[in-house]
Amino acid sequence: MSDPEPQPPRRRDIRVAPGLRLRVAEWGAPDGPPIVFLHGGAHDASHWADVCRRLPPRVRCIVPDQRGHGASDRAPDGDYSCKVQTEDLSALLDALSIERCALVGHSMGGLNALRFAGHWPARTRALVLVDVSTDTREAGLRAIERSRTRSAPPDPAAPPPPFDLRLLDFVPSYGGDAEERRALLAASTAPLLVLRGAKSRILSAEAAASCARLGGGRFVEIPEAGHNVAVHNPEAVAAALAEFFDPIL
Repeated sequence: MSDPEPQPPRRRDIRVAPGLRLRVAEWGAPDGPPIVFLHGGAHDASHWADVCRRLPPRVRCIVPDQRGHGASDRAPDGDYSCKVQTEDLSALLDALSIERCALVGHSMGGLNALRFAGHWPARTRALVLVDVSTDTREAGLRAIERSRTRSAPPDPAAPPPPFDLRLLDFVPSYGGDAEERRALLAASTAPLLVLRGAKSRILSAEAAASCARLGGGRFVEIPEAGHNVAVHNPEAVAAALAEFFDPIL
């Protein structure tokens, strides 16, 4: 598959809560079957750009910068819980007049997608978890914990970080424990695909496969990719998504 021609996204700001707007990028057909892509912590919509450009143009790819990330507003009250981020997603769909959508979420975004699918199953047409599952390996938890270590206050002259550092306070308990995540997956009625980067240090192949079995879904390992699967191998991710979505959408 050759690289697609650069396709700039359509961008707009959408209010999802008092004092909080999300910057949203879209690719594909404006009236096509909607797929919402959720990036991981410290990333933004650009994380999914190369995948969205490779998907069939008949689908509508909707990619928000989640609260506190990219060009979206920082949370006025500093709340970056999984609960409030899924409420943002529900409000975003309402604002776009979308009743049902497919969800693709990476890492933090995957836990947001999982919670949404468990609480709003009627609105979730399909669910894709990318390098995240109902369980996380201990080495992955330690790596995430190291990312929370805060250094000295930054140089005032330095550019601001690309996300609100208050998000890090929510990392230890983000998305609940394994039991809570399994309950959410059991409550979801959506077809499930679990993608894992073959070189991931966050999610083990065993945990990814177990999650797929638990949800009655499929597990696909993406070669030459670590945790940031969509960035490391967008062509393989797009191919896996296109195959999964074709009979659903």
